[in-house]
Amino acid sequence: MKENEETTSAGNKANQATDPPHAGQPASSGPEALGATDAAAPAPQTPTVRRGWPKEGWLLLFAVAALAFNLRSPIVTIGPLVGMIRDDLGVSGSFMGFVTALPVMAFALFSPWAARLGRRYGMENVLVASLVVLLAGIALRSALPSPLTLVLGTALLSAAIAMGNVLLPALAKRSLPEHVNLVVAMMTAGMLVSSTLAAGIAVPLARWQGWTWPLGIWMLTTGVALVPWLRIRQRHRAAAPAGSAPAASPPLNVWRIPAAWVLSLYMGLQSLVFYAVVGFTPSVLQEKGLSAEQAGNLGALFQAVSLLGVVAVSWAPVRGRGRQWLSVGISLTVLAGSLGLWLGSTGTQWLWVSLAGIGTAGVFSLCLMLFAERTDSPAEAAALSGMAQAVGYGIAAIGPLGVGVLYDLLGSWTRTMGLLAALSLLECLLAWSSASPKTLAQTLAGHRRGR
Repeated sequence: MKENEETTSAGNKANQATDPPHAGQPASSGPEALGATDAAAPAPQTPTVRRGWPKEGWLLLFAVAALAFNLRSPIVTIGPLVGMIRDDLGVSGSFMGFVTALPVMAFALFSPWAARLGRRYGMENVLVASLVVLLAGIALRSALPSPLTLVLGTALLSAAIAMGNVLLPALAKRSLPEHVNLVVAMMTAGMLVSSTLAAGIAVPLARWQGWTWPLGIWMLTTGVALVPWLRIRQRHRAAAPAGSAPAASPPLNVWRIPAAWVLSLYMGLQSLVFYAVVGFTPSVLQEKGLSAEQAGNLGALFQAVSLLGVVAVSWAPVRGRGRQWLSVGISLTVLAGSLGLWLGSTGTQWLWVSLAGIGTAGVFSLCLMLFAERTDSPAEAAALSGMAQAVGYGIAAIGPLGVGVLYDLLGSWTRTMGLLAALSLLECLLAWSSASPKTLAQTLAGHRRGR
């Protein structure tokens, strides 16, 4: 896109449609081309960003919560069952390590493609298809248990979940642009509640009926989530004007915008700290003298207090510079938790675990909001969401490996928390720029004027 076109796009993109091109129109390929289409495309007849509270608003909120409920539970369930699955299938510990790491790797791989699929086929269509694939993945690994189906099923459901992760913030910007915070709160709360429930019922249900049951039970909740999304897709098709042209102008190529990289790294550090705390804090706490049961209870506390971070960020009445101060504040909470896990006494670990839980959940919710607030169109929001989650989960995938290597070098889980504290400090340094009130187009225009 030419320079003068990019610098004037911010005022126009809020009214641009983001539906996919008709079959036969050319489409760019590769994650780098998320925003590359013909700049001379005709302008859309109707805007896709809807102001106010639409008639389907409550249905959309329920659909978001129902889908979000299935974005973590099929993944979290497998963690407590690793030993049972390993013994029953006769596989190695390294094989199970690969299976548990597969979802994060799939998120990093498939997230950049979600935005392009959403533009080409429509976000509702992609989300419905992703629920069908999610259902198939859950069924495959629970109904036909074997090492092969365990890997294939986990890969399928992880790819499907990546679509929901990326497209829900963009859908919120398009359908409920004045209530993005509410949609993000419903999305994040659905993930947290289902994660806690999945971790809690996995072992009791496996002891009662076998390990395939806690893996397969999420077929029920996925089926429930599919119902409202089918209705939303039907309404969206009926509301579309006959013969209307889909998306006119492309989103920016977010992969070439420095501000997008800052936000992506911010989310990546949050993801790394979160997965490291979840994976290694029990070992740190036991090294500090707590029993396995006490460490497990503090792990449950970490999940429970995370909702406080979601509420604090979602309902904070701040905009503009206030959002930047909120970003710094919630990031400092993560830093305080990391420092406490590293240097704090045994009796105060409940406090540091709580701060880490509140902070990591708050930063995650904030990132989802920023995908909508720092872009000028739903398509641009999807592109930024896909990039940030690809980078973020890519960092998260290698983070725990690095922590494990550091443990081998230092011989202490507690000392490895020093690394997390350093990464949390870097996260704080990125917080202010990540939450800038300027959109990506505005930062790009300012950068070019400053040349």
